[in-house]
Amino acid sequence: MRISGIIVIALVWMLAACAEPPNPQGVVELPTLADLPTLTPTSTLPPSATFTATALPTETLTPTITPSVTVSVTPSATITDTPSPTPTMTPSPTPRQSALSLLADIADRVTVLPPELRPVAPPPLSPFDVQSGIPVGTPLPSTCPQLPPGGFGTLFFGTPSLAAQIGCPSGSVTTVNSALQTFEHGSMIWLSGPIYVLYSDSRAQRFDDTFTEGIDPVSGGETPPAGLVEPVRGFGKVWRNNPTVRAGLGWGTAPEAGGSATMQRFERGWMIDLTQRGDIIVLTENPDGLTGTWQSYAGSF
Repeated sequence: MRISGIIVIALVWMLAACAEPPNPQGVVELPTLADLPTLTPTSTLPPSATFTATALPTETLTPTITPSVTVSVTPSATITDTPSPTPTMTPSPTPRQSALSLLADIADRVTVLPPELRPVAPPPLSPFDVQSGIPVGTPLPSTCPQLPPGGFGTLFFGTPSLAAQIGCPSGSVTTVNSALQTFEHGSMIWLSGPIYVLYSDSRAQRFDDTFTEGIDPVSGGETPPAGLVEPVRGFGKVWRNNPTVRAGLGWGTAPEAGGSATMQRFERGWMIDLTQRGDIIVLTENPDGLTGTWQSYAGSF
C-alpha cells in the first residue's frame, strides 16, 4: 500500500513540473536526482495465509496374530503305562431277622397291665398299610379273609394267639359313648348299652344296663370308707344288685368318667379302645355271652 502511495506522489510531481512555463532561454531544467525525494523501501510482509487444518484419516491398526508353535511329543515305545486295579467294595451281608425272632420282638412289646394303670403306647412298626395297619408286604393269615384296621390290626398281627381267642373280625369298627369307673379290684365300663365288669384276676362279666332315669335311685346312700366312693346310676345298680360284683370289685376308687370308645366285633369277643384308659382291651366271650376273660394290651386304635 505504501509503494502505491509513493508512485502516486511521483506522478503528481512530474505533472506539476510539466505544467510550468518554458524557460525563456529554452533551456529545460531537468530535475536532478538530488531533488528527487528519497524513497525508503519498506519491507512489507505479505499477507499471512490462513491455513485450515484438515483431519487426516486415522489409521486403523489390525492386530497381528502370532501363531503359536505346538510341540508334539511322541511317547517312547519302551515305556508301558500299566493301569492300577480299582478296588471293589464287597458289601457286608445284612443279617435278616427270622420270623420267629420277629414275633418274639413284637411279643415283648405287648404287656398285660392292671386296669388301674395307663400304659404308654410303644412306637409303631413302620411302614404300615393304611387300611389294615400291618407292615407292608406281610401276608394275611390264612384263617381270616381280612385283618382289622389301624391299631387293632397291628395288635392282631403281632399277637398270633388272639386269632385263636376271639376269631376273625365279624363287624366293622364303630365309635360309641363310654363311661369308666375304677374300683379296688377292677373296673366297670359302659358302652352305650352293655356294662362290663372287669376283675383284676382277668375275669369278665357282661350285664345289661337297666337303669331308668327318674325311676331307679341314683345311689344306695351308703357310706364308703375314707378315700373311696360308692358307684351310682347304672354302675351302682349292677354293683348293689349283684353280690358277686360288689365282693369282687370292692369300693370305687374314683367317680365314673365319661369319654368315647372305638370297638370292633370279632367272632368270639371284642377289641375296645377307651379314651379314658389309653390301652386296648381284648374281651374274650364264653359261649353264653355273659362271662369271659379280658386282657389289656399297650397301644391304641
